[in-house]
Amino acid sequence: MVLSGLPCSGKSTLARQLAPALALPLIDKDAILEALFESRGVGDAAWRRGLSRESDVLFEAEAKASRGAVLVSFWHLPGMPVDSGTPTAWLAELPAQLVEVHCACAPEVAAERFVRRRRHPGHLDLTSSYAEVLASLRAIPRRGALEIGQRVNIDTSRERDVDSVIRDIHAAFLR
Repeated sequence: MVLSGLPCSGKSTLARQLAPALALPLIDKDAILEALFESRGVGDAAWRRGLSRESDVLFEAEAKASRGAVLVSFWHLPGMPVDSGTPTAWLAELPAQLVEVHCACAPEVAAERFVRRRRHPGHLDLTSSYAEVLASLRAIPRRGALEIGQRVNIDTSRERDVDSVIRDIHAAFLR
């Protein structure tokens, strides 16, 4: 299962609920990136981008080594800068049937969540204002699905009943 959506759309929050409910491991690219921050330190934006690309490689390897998992990242979409978002081409190489769970909320909701959340300082979140975050979220292409399998759209602007999301995911696997 692949969770997609804007930064702060609720991907990680939902994934942390879904993974144990589905008895699947959770592989979160941010957790891998944060481990790199812990071992290598915090730097400027270029340093962060470099560690992010390194975490993409580790994330892919961990996903390919799993026998099924809940994968969480901000994925690269056509039209985005080349070094933005996790590459997606390798997803087609995974042996299992994939379902994309797309977390959707308005950019304003995601921007508000972004400025309120507290993550590892290596993410450099505190360097951006609400207006800057909102402008960056609005600039992300709205290209739709990752085109990797069935898609389940979830409105994450409000809290969701996990059981209903799981029913939607099971239905997608059956299609």
